[in-house]
Amino acid sequence: MNDTAVLITGCSTGIGRATAAALVEAGFPTWATARDPESLAGL
Repeated sequence: MNDTAVLITGCSTGIGRATAAALVEAGFPTWATARDPESLAGL
């Protein structure tokens, strides 16, 4: 288990979203934010 947690802003699209998804898949506790919270539903 990782001791590192990640906070990523701007996760509605693009690099932020792809990075958040990759970190979740890698097992990191990840918090994602976006101006439109509904855009995070797929994460």
